[in-house]
Amino acid sequence: MTATIDPPTQGQFLPREQGFDVTNRDFYEVPIDDSSLAQGWCYTDQLSYRPGDVIAVHAAGNTGWIDLAVIRDGIRPLVVHELKGVAVIWASLPADFHATGCGWPVAVRWTLPDDIASGFYIVRLSGVDANGVECHHEHGFVVRSGEGARAPILLLAATATWIAYNDWGGTNAYYAPTRPDGLAFGARLTIHRPFARGFVSLPVGAPRKPHAAVPPLGGIPRYPPIEFAYARGYSKWYANAGWASYERHFGCWAEREGYAVDYATQHDLDADPALLDGYACVVVVGHDEYWSAPMRDALDIYVERGGRFARFGGNIAWQIRLEDDGTTQICYKTSAATHDPVAGTAAAATLTTVWDAPELGRPAAASFGVTSSYGIYAGVGGQVARGPAGFTVYRPDHWAFAGTELGYGDVLGGAARIFGYEVDGLDYMVRDGIPHPTGRDGAPDGVQIIAMSLAANREVVPVRPGAISYYGDTAPFLAQLRDASADPDRIASAARGSGMIVHFERGAGEVFCAGSSEWVAGLEAGDRQTEAVTRNVLDRFIAK
Repeated sequence: MTATIDPPTQGQFLPREQGFDVTNRDFYEVPIDDSSLAQGWCYTDQLSYRPGDVIAVHAAGNTGWIDLAVIRDGIRPLVVHELKGVAVIWASLPADFHATGCGWPVAVRWTLPDDIASGFYIVRLSGVDANGVECHHEHGFVVRSGEGARAPILLLAATATWIAYNDWGGTNAYYAPTRPDGLAFGARLTIHRPFARGFVSLPVGAPRKPHAAVPPLGGIPRYPPIEFAYARGYSKWYANAGWASYERHFGCWAEREGYAVDYATQHDLDADPALLDGYACVVVVGHDEYWSAPMRDALDIYVERGGRFARFGGNIAWQIRLEDDGTTQICYKTSAATHDPVAGTAAAATLTTVWDAPELGRPAAASFGVTSSYGIYAGVGGQVARGPAGFTVYRPDHWAFAGTELGYGDVLGGAARIFGYEVDGLDYMVRDGIPHPTGRDGAPDGVQIIAMSLAANREVVPVRPGAISYYGDTAPFLAQLRDASADPDRIASAARGSGMIVHFERGAGEVFCAGSSEWVAGLEAGDRQTEAVTRNVLDRFIAK
């Protein structure tokens, strides 16, 4: 069950206006200089801590006083610390807060107990103004393991993707109302700002990205999470990234199943290449679109030396770079050649662009066995809107399917809709009814495609009143990426993609990748076959 939070104060959500495009009705959470509204937010100085570390909670608000509770999230959320009557002051935002931080004062410091358990912790803020009007906000952080014994499994939270999608204040890696550096998005993003509403917790029934129901013939594409966000005052990006939509579901499932799991973040891995040492299995789930070179280096070395990597996630796409002791995340994307300061320098290997770009020479499939360049969309808007919503099985005798009773051609996880939003695939050819990698995308030798389904990169939108395209046509971009071509045939080819479950050995280690961001939907729904495959992978990997 997903934790619930109080409804937002509507005045804290501003429409995009005054010269900006209001037709998209893009709302975002931001402080308003209006004393009639109760407002309060907070953030922590780091994304993660170890037992014994001192955590600094920065806060701002206009209620004068706030209460804070720290809660270890899980099947039964546990309050581990409470503070009443913490003084706060109103603090304005710097113009470039999204890149340099909010700069708010420290409201409280707390030393984490030496015996605090590894996991994800919610910082819940509540305040009441002089008129009795309440405000609520939630932030969160990870506690890593201490110096003692480690669990066999490490869950690596996809915090680089959290930071990219977090639109608190209006700017993220996809949109920026102030157009920093002349770009339509924020290429430099700080960890020193609050998480937008919906990234830390969600009410029961909040829609996931893929459609919960097949759109009727004659209908128009719908985008349920965005409609929900507008109606309820949540970030329109809540279903794209964050603890609440992805990692939480795996963490709760693993807890129910009795698996011992430690937690850490991608940002930790960037700073400490030895972070993975000692773990039998490293797990990534959900939406891990963004990785840095040090993160990938550490993961590759871990697998080469005998580690097991289980990825139940999708959309491996962009290289990022972390600066300022890991507090600033940089990704110039397709503007990197002209805007990224490392372009054309000796540091060009860290150019913040798509991994499969020729100038990087480091295809994503080399580490993960799949890539978004041969994905990407399914079950969203007008892209594979009426597909199977699960993976079609091609190698039912593979050990991952033991006990599932799945046969050739059966669909895994269709009822729970585990195949979708964004998926990863490969260039492939079919021989004797079995898909095989061609290798032209950088996939290593020995990759086995054990299940797959189709994705689409051109949204089908009927010409009817009220119909709009959210995803549009990404095929021209992918054709350039795949083939450096604008040829119509290559663009038509790039409009077709796939998502795959693959398995391969690398060095002394092993990789299993279910290339869909929605795998955890099967765990949340209790889909027996999705759960069985997950158990098979974890049990094999921690037994090695």
